Amino acid sequence: MSKKPSYTPMMKHYLEVKEQHKDAIIFYRLGDFYEMFFDDAKTASQELDLVLTGRNAGVEERVPMCGIPYHAAKGYIERLIQKGYKVAIVEQLEDPALAKGLVKRDVIKIVTPGTIMDEVSDEKNTVYIASLHDYQFGLAVILCEMTTGEMRAQLIDKQVMAIQKVLLGNNVKEVVVEEKFDKKIIKMIEDIQSITISYENNIEIKEEYQHLLSRVEDARIHHTFGILMNYLEETQKRNMAHLQQVEIVYENEFLQMDFSTKQNLELTQSIRNNSKSLTLWSFLDKCRSSMGSRLLKKWIEYPLVDPIAINKRLDAIEYLNDNFITKDELKEHLGYVYDMERLSARVAYGNANARDILRLVKTLEHAPMIFDVFKDCASYSEFKDIDPCSELYDMINGAIVDNPPLTLKDGGVFVDGYNEELDRVREIGKHGKDWILELENKERERTGVKSLKIGYNRVFGYYIEVTKANLSSIKEEFGYVRKQTLSNAERFVTQELKEKEDAIVHAQERSIRLETELFNDLLNRIKVYLPKLHDLSAALSTIDALFSLSEISSENGYTRPKFHPEHKIYLEEARHPILDKMMKTTRYVSNNLDMDENHDILIITGPNMGGKSTFMRQTALLVIMAQIGCFVPARKADMPIFDQIFTRIGASDDIMSGQSTFMVEMIEANNALKNATENSLILFDEIGRGTSTYDGMALAQAMIEYIERNIKAKTLFSTHYHELTDMEDKNPSIHNVHVDVHEEDEHVTFLYRVVDGKADKSYGINVARLAHLPSSVLDRAKQILDNLETQPNTLKDLKEPVVIEKENPKHVETIAKISSVDVNKMTPMEAMQFLYELKNQLN
Repeated sequence: MSKKPSYTPMMKHYLEVKEQHKDAIIFYRLGDFYEMFFDDAKTASQELDLVLTGRNAGVEERVPMCGIPYHAAKGYIERLIQKGYKVAIVEQLEDPALAKGLVKRDVIKIVTPGTIMDEVSDEKNTVYIASLHDYQFGLAVILCEMTTGEMRAQLIDKQVMAIQKVLLGNNVKEVVVEEKFDKKIIKMIEDIQSITISYENNIEIKEEYQHLLSRVEDARIHHTFGILMNYLEETQKRNMAHLQQVEIVYENEFLQMDFSTKQNLELTQSIRNNSKSLTLWSFLDKCRSSMGSRLLKKWIEYPLVDPIAINKRLDAIEYLNDNFITKDELKEHLGYVYDMERLSARVAYGNANARDILRLVKTLEHAPMIFDVFKDCASYSEFKDIDPCSELYDMINGAIVDNPPLTLKDGGVFVDGYNEELDRVREIGKHGKDWILELENKERERTGVKSLKIGYNRVFGYYIEVTKANLSSIKEEFGYVRKQTLSNAERFVTQELKEKEDAIVHAQERSIRLETELFNDLLNRIKVYLPKLHDLSAALSTIDALFSLSEISSENGYTRPKFHPEHKIYLEEARHPILDKMMKTTRYVSNNLDMDENHDILIITGPNMGGKSTFMRQTALLVIMAQIGCFVPARKADMPIFDQIFTRIGASDDIMSGQSTFMVEMIEANNALKNATENSLILFDEIGRGTSTYDGMALAQAMIEYIERNIKAKTLFSTHYHELTDMEDKNPSIHNVHVDVHEEDEHVTFLYRVVDGKADKSYGINVARLAHLPSSVLDRAKQILDNLETQPNTLKDLKEPVVIEKENPKHVETIAKISSVDVNKMTPMEAMQFLYELKNQLN
């Protein structure tokens, strides 16, 4: 009876690992490659464009396999993570040369979409992992940014918009829940295709993490924290020493905006996938460090509602604008500040390299100078008490060579003189290498072979290489022992070379081992300063963000906004910050916004492309800029503190969840009507256009009445329903404005000025003419419009229609071309050439 085939020991071990990590792609280390097998290989080959091969594994059929070089793994892992996969990295835990039997291997780390550390490619970007706990009438959320160690907690409602706001608004890539978690909410999160769901049932909090909750008493947050920490320990396979204390976020301390509002206003993410399209963040970001940029992003996503805190920032910007020499010095020193947040986290996490230490040294060198330059800024006088860690600087300055290798395995990280024993071991290795060079010259002299060379590889050690053409020169008395035969050369060893090899190789290995010990010791000594480094990086990133806002304010001549407790807003000659900067050839038209105590609603009419949406967006952006503590593009800005902004701008269908434009419109309008207060700002752009005219008009009017009677929020309401403008006559808090146009011979010029009163007519046909619709369509539309204006609300008894002929675009183009030339100025040759081109065009 034949023996049943079974997998090889290595493949059996691989399958055991896969059984424990079914939801991850296994990167299995074999020599200088990470290999993937079975379905993992098929998935990876497809997602990473790798060649799918096979491997003999002890059974009849070859096992599907693909692989990547281990030194290039970072880029491949990043690509898989971006697509929502998890990667379990299996490493060799012992030297293959010393191993008896199968090399010992195990999972050293699981990289997941929310736990990326080394794999972060965009230094300004933040990626969060979140854990959720359902406490029946709400959800507890913990957000963690692994690369900086930042942790935040929130309690939110169990509503779609609240969940969407916290997950999408914070770029959460992975959510960890217990297996008993509400399946409906899981399904809803899964519909957001960029989020991976993971499970963890252990909620017990280890003693070493208890201090992270010292500012939090809420048991629901403790529960959620336990889920996250146990998941992180399971995937990262190490202590999470780099995590910072959990901070509770209370939403009422910030200007609140739902996710669609942040999207519509393009605060930190562009709706268009055009790399050149600016967001408010990319426009305001003049920060010199990536940690400053990330803080500025947070300020934009969470504007303030406390006038004292807002004015604190405004005072600092005014100070920097008034002291331009100070600002220039600050700019110079901030240029040497590296990402201290992530540097500190890497030190604590244990994956910092020698180059990170050099960056830390450079930052600490300039930190005291930054605080010295900034010391006279009265609004941030507390920065005088920040410890610039000069003691740490003295300890690590001059320890690392100027251009260290990326890994410790190559050696040569520390400067000579850093450690006596290291110097001694290096000296042995150096003398050994010098001895090898001397031996090479001596052997060349002795054998007469000028091309003879001494080389080294890990398998054979040191050897003497002689080309086959010179083999006849090697005599028996030289004591050469043949070691390896190549196609064009022979390699030999001598007794003398073998004896020296042991001393040299031992010295090199001892040197690298010693450097690794010294480097780990250095990291441990830096860890003592981590609390001070956190405070220092927070201060430096704040100064950097303030510098950025000051730079943008002075560069563009912005004005300091003033806040008051009254229910009125006045913006004089306000401009859209981004469009104002982008329009190089023509000057951006500024506009006023004046809404006093008695005027809560502006109804804005006028043609498409006339500037209604831009005027509304610009108002929201100026409010956000003012409440993050930035100067604004206006001659004067007197405003109240807004608590929330609601927008309904744009007409994109929510295809992902199968909702139409009109449904999305109604959901967003409902969110505003339910949650807005008299201190909110509402922007509704053409509400009701997604349904029939009468339905849309009725809904729009009902909403305006509801806001006017029940909410009294400052509201900008643009519409094409001109009938709504009559509401001004009956409601003193409603005011009509329109975007002005100049009309001449049925051609319109947009003036982009917002002026009092309602638009006297619609300009749809004129705008269509600008888009070069066929003239027969425009003529027929004009005829129908004239008929409707004389006989309103009826489409009966229309005049006999003109024949709407399909225009030949070539004919239209040819006529336009003939009209554009002056025949009198043509030479006979040019006229013939022109005629020839026209004939070709018509054919």
